Amino acid sequence: MLKFIQLKKRISFIINPISGGINKETFPLLIENNIDKNKFDVDIQFTQSANHNLILAEQAVEQKKDIIVAVGGDGTINHVAKYVTGSSSIFGMIPMGSGNGLARHLRIPLNHVKAIEAINQLKISTIDTGKANDVFFVNVVGAGFDAHVSGMFATAPTRGFFSYAKITLTEFANYKPHEYKIVIDGETINEKAFIVCIANGSQYGNNAFIAPTADLTDGIFEVSLIKPFKNISMPFLGFDLFTKKFNSSKYVKTFRGKKIVIHRPKAEVVNIDGEPIMMEKDLTVQIFPSSLKVIVP
Repeated sequence: MLKFIQLKKRISFIINPISGGINKETFPLLIENNIDKNKFDVDIQFTQSANHNLILAEQAVEQKKDIIVAVGGDGTINHVAKYVTGSSSIFGMIPMGSGNGLARHLRIPLNHVKAIEAINQLKISTIDTGKANDVFFVNVVGAGFDAHVSGMFATAPTRGFFSYAKITLTEFANYKPHEYKIVIDGETINEKAFIVCIANGSQYGNNAFIAPTADLTDGIFEVSLIKPFKNISMPFLGFDLFTKKFNSSKYVKTFRGKKIVIHRPKAEVVNIDGEPIMMEKDLTVQIFPSSLKVIVP
């Protein structure tokens, strides 16, 4: 009588040792103690730089690892997901960053043991990804004030929510909204805006819901456009942002589309999944439906 042997899945963990200001020196031991070794053969590697994230992810895909897990913040998740997208591998994440926007949207546990236990269950969802010009993203693309703050935050001496909030409040007083020409699936909109955000996921991170109704699996982006507003209105907008009521604000316009072209006054920093990237003044943002298999709770 023939017996069928179920082979273990090969799983690779790519750990960013500095994301979120969290020491991860003992994290391999946490993985070893909680991963289901009856299901997985485990490989664990630490990154040495942002570019090394990309190299390790590319190698894992080339080696046809069954599952590739990013351990870190939104930037680490973006870099690893970039290479897993469109491959035969499955993407996993253990959120350990400052905002954890994508992970929060997908309800990935912030508790590290519970996040590993979710990987053990191997429940898989297939989500959309996107590109802004040629730059990959999976959660959000922002032009305007959020990109400006993202650039300031990247060089801040401390990370975390309170550092981000302090920079936001400090920079807000002097930031001037821009005139934008936005083409959404062929329809042109001319607006002066404080922020233009193209959202695949619903939030920036820390439960700040820039696009509360965004769905990672529907094949379409949510576009949130924040019109200029007076300083006195900032607390009310902040309240709406954190209570999923942002779309109802009189200062917010929302649209939906698969291809968004943004004409800006000049080349500036763009917020790509929480990371500031200098890009051309014209942005073409396109969606790639059902392109990334990801482990969810």
